[in-house]
Amino acid sequence: MSFLDSYFKYLRSAFVEHKYLLIFTILFAASCWIGTYFLADYIFTPYELADLAYLSQETQFSFLDMMVIIINNCYINVLSYIGAIFFCLGPVYDMTFNIGMSGIVSRATELACGDPFLFLKLTCLHGFFEDASTVLNSFAGFLLFYFIIKSIKDIFKPSQHLANGAITNSLEINKILLYQSLAVFVLGFLVMIFAGFLEEYISIPFGNMIANLF
Repeated sequence: MSFLDSYFKYLRSAFVEHKYLLIFTILFAASCWIGTYFLADYIFTPYELADLAYLSQETQFSFLDMMVIIINNCYINVLSYIGAIFFCLGPVYDMTFNIGMSGIVSRATELACGDPFLFLKLTCLHGFFEDASTVLNSFAGFLLFYFIIKSIKDIFKPSQHLANGAITNSLEINKILLYQSLAVFVLGFLVMIFAGFLEEYISIPFGNMIANLF
């Protein structure tokens, strides 16, 4: 079996075997956006919300700017994934802050112009892929933490039929969880790179066009 075959095997199995965890991740991300949208008026003053309003955007179609965006966003992905080993704090913080901030800015933009959907219109293209990457990355982080917890638990299970030692046996039994986690992480990483390209070269003129049409 080739590397790509193995990769897609673990990627598919991650979505199939842990579909309820994926659904939970999606619902948590959605609740972050909705919750912060309605709480924005209580978190910030009207003056602070005015500063957060996102009313227009311009681009220079700069390769350097694109690389800065990609490096920054992918760095956050990596930190979030590694932070999952600390009781899933990385994924929870990433979704709460980054997706939650989208809800806050949407509310701030609505207060500034009266259109509750303007921020979503302006950022719809790259924003969709950024949020999808955040969800995938968080899902991968949850799987990583599940792998750690299950491996620790299995260390203390009787394993007389295996002869390599408790730690080695536990890792062997649960390694598929680690592979699934890494497969999803790589997908989220690639989606974030694509989102950075869209944000610099395509999303801004596309978003402006959508905002002008609707």
